[in-house]
Amino acid sequence: LEAMACGTAVVASHVGGIPEVVSNGETGLLVPPDDPRALAGALNSLLGDPGRAAAMGRLGRERAIAQFGWPAIAAQTAVLYSELAG
Repeated sequence: LEAMACGTAVVASHVGGIPEVVSNGETGLLVPPDDPRALAGALNSLLGDPGRAAAMGRLGRERAIAQFGWPAIAAQTAVLYSELAG
């Protein structure tokens, strides 16, 4: 999430909650866990195509800010409190 907020394309393993944050092929690349060849391939793919990496970085930053920035978190918290208050 921090890398996305900085506008950096992300290469991550497809585990846990990561796929909820990183959209494969849009905001970054997801690779199978425990697959070093897939990881190397994804990294080489972005290194070989700086334009694609930059585009993913921009989209990742937009998503990080829209979904996880303070205004979004404050709005989500307000909704939660409202629901809890009944």
